[in-house]
Amino acid sequence: MIQSLIIFFSFIHTISPSKDSLCKFQLNGSAQGTTYHCTYYANSNTIIKKDIDALLASIDSSLSLYKFYSLINQFNQHPRGVAMDAHMKKVVEKAIEISTMTKGAFDITCKPIIELWKSALSNEYPPSRSQIRQVMKRIGAQHIAVKADSLIKDNPAVQIDCDGIAQGYSVDQIAVVFKKYNINDFLVELGGEIYANGHPPGKTSWNVAIQTSSENSFDSDEPVIPLSNAAITTSGSMNKYMPSEKKKYSHIVHPLKGSPIHDKIIAVTVVAGDAMTADALDNALMVMGVKKAMHWLIKNPLAAAKFYFRNGGDKVIQRSNDAFKKYQLH
Repeated sequence: MIQSLIIFFSFIHTISPSKDSLCKFQLNGSAQGTTYHCTYYANSNTIIKKDIDALLASIDSSLSLYKFYSLINQFNQHPRGVAMDAHMKKVVEKAIEISTMTKGAFDITCKPIIELWKSALSNEYPPSRSQIRQVMKRIGAQHIAVKADSLIKDNPAVQIDCDGIAQGYSVDQIAVVFKKYNINDFLVELGGEIYANGHPPGKTSWNVAIQTSSENSFDSDEPVIPLSNAAITTSGSMNKYMPSEKKKYSHIVHPLKGSPIHDKIIAVTVVAGDAMTADALDNALMVMGVKKAMHWLIKNPLAAAKFYFRNGGDKVIQRSNDAFKKYQLH
C-alpha cells in the first residue's frame, strides 16, 4: 500500500575546466510549516538566505492562515472585503481562473466546509446533511469578486483558504528573484513543490525523481522527470486524513459535494509551466477522479499528469496522460 509520495531532486554534474565555469550554491531554510531548498549556478553567491526568507515572510503576511494578522485572515473576518496586496491579488485571480476552468473542482472558498468536517469529526461523528447544506450556501467562487485592488464577498460568512495554491505561488516568486539577478540555472523546492530553470553545467535538464514508498520497499520503476523551465507538484490523500477513530476521511473536500472525496485515486503528480498552476491543478484533478481528470486534460492541455489509484483491491495502478509520458525516463 502506498503510504507516501515524495518528490525530490537529484543530479550528477560535470563542470568542464574553464574560466567561465559556474559555481554551485545552495540555500536552505524553513518556512510555511515546511522547508525549502534552492540550488543555483552562478559566478558568485548573489542571492543570500535573507532574500528568500524576507520574500516568504511577506507572502505569509498576506496568505497564511496561521498568522493572525495576515491579510487573508482579515478578509475572512471582515463582513465585506479587503484591499489586496500584490501577493493576494495574483493568487486569488489565478484561483478564480482555475476554478472557472475546472467548473468548481478547485475552489478557495471551501474553508467553512472543511472546518465543519474537522469540527464534527473531532467529536467522532460526520456533519449532518442539513449542516452541510447550510454551509454549502456560501461555497463557490461566485461568492467572491475582484474589484480593482479589492476582494469582495457577497456574504459575511464567506471565507477563503489559499493553501492549495499559495505554496506553488511561493515557489514561483522565489524563481522570480533568481531571474531578477540574471541567474538562469536554478532549482527551487518548497514543501516538495519544485520549479526548475535551465540546467546544471554539463547537463540538459534537472532530473527530478518521483519516488513512491510502500510499506515494504521502494518502487524501483518510478520515473525520472527531466525538468527545465517547468514546475512539478503532487497532491494526495496518502497519510493525510481528518481526525476520526471510526473511519478514514480524506483531508480533501469536494467543493461541489461538500464532503471528503471518495474516489480510489491516491495521488496526482502534475508538471506545468509554473508551480502555481501545477499546485492548483493537482488538487482539482484529485477531486475530479481519474476518468474525468483524463478527459479534462484532453480538452485542456495545460499540464502533464500522472495518477496513482486503486481499482478494487490493494494493488496500486498508475496512469499518465500523453504529455506526462513524454517526460518519463527510466
